[in-house]
Amino acid sequence: MKPPPEAASGQRAPNRKTSVVTGAATLFASSIFSQILGLATLIVTARLLTPTDFGVIAYFVIAVALLEIIQRAVSMTLIRQPDITEAHLNTVFTMQVLLGLGAACLIWLSTPLMPMLGLPELTELIPALCIISVLISLKSPRFPLLERDLRFAFVAGEEAISRFVYTVFAILLAWIWRDFWAVVVANFLTQVARVIWTYSTAPMWPRLTLSRWRDCLNISSWSLGAQITQFLTTNTPQLIIGATLGLADAGTFRIGFRLVSLFTNQAIAPLERVIYPALAHISRTDGTTQKAFEQTNAILLGTIIPVSVGMALVANHMIIVVIGWQWLAAAQVIWVLAPLKAIETLQANVRSASYVKGDTKRLCIRNSILLVVTIVLMLIGSSFGYFGAILGTGLSSVFAIFLTLIMARDFGTGGFFGPILVAWRSIVSTLVMVAVVLLVGGALGNHDQVGWAFNSPDDLPLLRIRFLAKVLAGVIAYVGTHLFLWHLSKRPEGFESAALNLAGGACRHVFTRGPRGESS
Repeated sequence: MKPPPEAASGQRAPNRKTSVVTGAATLFASSIFSQILGLATLIVTARLLTPTDFGVIAYFVIAVALLEIIQRAVSMTLIRQPDITEAHLNTVFTMQVLLGLGAACLIWLSTPLMPMLGLPELTELIPALCIISVLISLKSPRFPLLERDLRFAFVAGEEAISRFVYTVFAILLAWIWRDFWAVVVANFLTQVARVIWTYSTAPMWPRLTLSRWRDCLNISSWSLGAQITQFLTTNTPQLIIGATLGLADAGTFRIGFRLVSLFTNQAIAPLERVIYPALAHISRTDGTTQKAFEQTNAILLGTIIPVSVGMALVANHMIIVVIGWQWLAAAQVIWVLAPLKAIETLQANVRSASYVKGDTKRLCIRNSILLVVTIVLMLIGSSFGYFGAILGTGLSSVFAIFLTLIMARDFGTGGFFGPILVAWRSIVSTLVMVAVVLLVGGALGNHDQVGWAFNSPDDLPLLRIRFLAKVLAGVIAYVGTHLFLWHLSKRPEGFESAALNLAGGACRHVFTRGPRGESS
């Protein structure tokens, strides 16, 4: 295998801390860009498509995401392997192709099941899913080595380009067709863009071989099981709601859940791509990841909790102003799930630490237990209707947090609630933010009840003002309280210092570059 470019040119390897901070900043910027495009796509398509269309889209997107996770689990083998050869790369590529073809066959064989499940509309999606399954498997197996070497700019580029392609075609085709096929075709084109990007940044000519299958399968089998069960747990509510309450309710639930995910799971997804390689690198060089694990918990919670809780505080305003009053029932999803999913993001750090430790078997068992509990809670909850299903989802999230805290004790030092209490300044600041937003809402009058805005078109401009006032008040209260508590605590290293370092690094990068990208 060829040496990395830095080694070949005789340049010194980049400092680990600098690489991680730079990678986090790059992926965070990419995440912000992707979230803005994702929100824009959701706003436009929600106004062009029906709840039933979104119900079909929910099943399609879940299926595609599952296929991506399966392939990602195989490629993650290369990140943890101490020594990588061409044989490892070719073996991973072969496993990707076999999984892609096998999944396509299973999808095709599932065609008769759709009418039996009461979802005949999904039969139309089968051929498209088969093609996408094979397409996803063709990505360059060398691309994960860029993550392994903490070169996250290429990962950020993949995320940004694929999101841009998806947004452009999803909006354009939804405007023309006005049905769910706009999302299907946009997703196909996005996968094409991903394949092209991986080979343009990490080129190779793969060949079919399984000569290193033992190395790859030994690590990937439990990892794959852990990721699949985690994914199914996350998406089981949407699947059960669609099967028991209908595609329209599934579509409404998806809108609310999608908004929650944009500011929780998807917001930390780029950070997780930094966390795992960084912890693996620390483990290989320092032999311990305890301090890094605790600091990462503080950063995750400090970033996600205020955004999620703030979103719940203005959920009814946000739904009406952003995507229209016809989706108002989705606000209930945000009220219940946004705060819980914020804390549940701790799973990302526990998951990465488990991969580094090689304890993916226990992670898989934990996720399997959670999947069974989620299915039971959702079946019980959906029997009481739409809101009952939402409460079932919330209870499953509480159970997920409980299991996460149990596993987190192996990686930190703060006891059962240590992973949460390490972000105590963020939690206190969030409580202050909640109080301030409620006070501002009371000062604005008593017309904030759910649904009042669409009584007359003249009410909508006033609602926008109320929405903006609450958001600004919440941001100022959170940031101000956080910095005040940090100062009282004698400025310890943690979320605040990491945020300031990232901001300072970004400013230096912008203001110290010459016109051709060279230092001034």
